[in-house]
Amino acid sequence: MNTVSPPLPHPDRPAGFDQEIRALVNATAPRLFAVVEEFACENGELDARVAAWGLAYADGGGTHVTSVDGGAWLTLTSPERAAAWISRRPGSFGSLVWPGMATGGEAVC
Repeated sequence: MNTVSPPLPHPDRPAGFDQEIRALVNATAPRLFAVVEEFACENGELDARVAAWGLAYADGGGTHVTSVDGGAWLTLTSPERAAAWISRRPGSFGSLVWPGMATGGEAVC
């Protein structure tokens, strides 16, 4: 015989509390970024690929990065360290791109 616990009662919320919760979530959400690997092809032309995705936490919680192929999971002190990690590969340069930012240079750091 299976027993099912009743759901916890949903507390009555004061007016505007849902908006406060949304503001809290938006203010504390980690920022998504891509680590892009730039490299020269055999013909000398420049190419790039997304090498990893990361989450940066504003509260000092660090930065979590996962390579696109799933072969590496890193916890770093900053997103810039993830770009430096990619730059360690010979002939590669790592950069950060923050999705949703304006194009034209502002999104790459």
